[in-house]
Amino acid sequence: MQQNTLFQSFNIIGSYMGEYLEKYKSLLRLDSTVLITGETGTGKELIARWIHFMDEDRKERPFVKITIPNIGENIFESEVFGYEKGAFTGAISSKKGLIEVAENGTIFFDEIENATPSIQSKMLQLLEDRIYRKVGGTEYMNTDARFIIATNVDLYEEAKKGHFRSDLYYRLAVLDIRLPSLRERKGDILEIANYYIDVFNDRFNKKIKHFETGQQERLLSYKWSGNIRELRNFIEKSMVFAKGDTLDLSELRQKSAEQTTDEGSYRTYMSNIERKYLEKIYKQKSGKVEEMAEAIEMSVPFVYKKLKEYDIK
Repeated sequence: MQQNTLFQSFNIIGSYMGEYLEKYKSLLRLDSTVLITGETGTGKELIARWIHFMDEDRKERPFVKITIPNIGENIFESEVFGYEKGAFTGAISSKKGLIEVAENGTIFFDEIENATPSIQSKMLQLLEDRIYRKVGGTEYMNTDARFIIATNVDLYEEAKKGHFRSDLYYRLAVLDIRLPSLRERKGDILEIANYYIDVFNDRFNKKIKHFETGQQERLLSYKWSGNIRELRNFIEKSMVFAKGDTLDLSELRQKSAEQTTDEGSYRTYMSNIERKYLEKIYKQKSGKVEEMAEAIEMSVPFVYKKLKEYDIK
C-alpha cells in the first residue's frame, strides 16, 4: 500500500504556527483521537499529516483520508469497513475497507460536521470499541489505526443545539487542536507568501522577488477570509500573469475596497434566498431529508449541512 507516500512532502510555514504546535508535540505520542477545528483554508489536513509523520511508530504506515461529504450514507460501511464476497449484488470478491488499509497508520475523517445521524452512530461505535465488522461478515475486527477528525464548525455548539451527537463529540475531542485563522496570525502572512513565491518560481521558472516593505503592509491589511488557501491561490495567479520581477497587488487593493464597503451584503442576500428555498422544500417534504435531496438534486450530506447551517427544524 502506498497511500502514505502521497502525503510525505509538506511544510509547516510560519513562526507563529510552529510555536503554537510545539505545545502539542508531547501529546502526540498518545494514541488518543485528535479533533482539529478551524476555518476553511487554515490547513487542517496539513496538521493531520504533521501529526502522522511526527509519530515514529506510524509515519511509515498509510495515511488515509476520508472526506465525509464525498462518501454517501449507503456506501459508508462498505467503503470504510470493507465487505465480504456475496455481501450484496456486485460483490464478486471481498474488499478491504479503508480502516483496514490504514492499519497501524492514520485515518483522517474530514468535514465530520456533514456526517448523517447514521454515520455518526457508526463512528461512535467504532471509536468507542475500536472494532468493526465488514459488510456481510460475521467476525469483528480490531483496529490500531489512529483517528484524526477535522471540522470547520464549532462541534460543541452544534452538539448543544442538537445538530451533532454530544456523545460522539466528547469521544472525538480528546485532543482538541483549534487552528487560528490567518488574520489571527498576521505575523505568518509574509512568511507564507514568500514561501509560495519560491515554490512557484521553481514551478514556472520565474524570478519574482519577495515582497518589499510597501507591499507587505498591503498584504497584512487584507483580511484573507479564505486563509492560507486564498493566499496561495492569489500568489499563484499573480505569478502566472506577472510580466516583471515583482507582483502586481492592484487586484488585492480592489478586493480590500470591496471588503470595507458593504462587506457580506451579497452573501447575506444569497443566503436569505437559499434559506427560504430550503424552508419551502422542507415543508413540502415534511422534513424527510432523502426526499429533499432528491427534489433539489443534491446529496443527503449537503442537505443535512444546510439544515444545520440555517437551523431549519
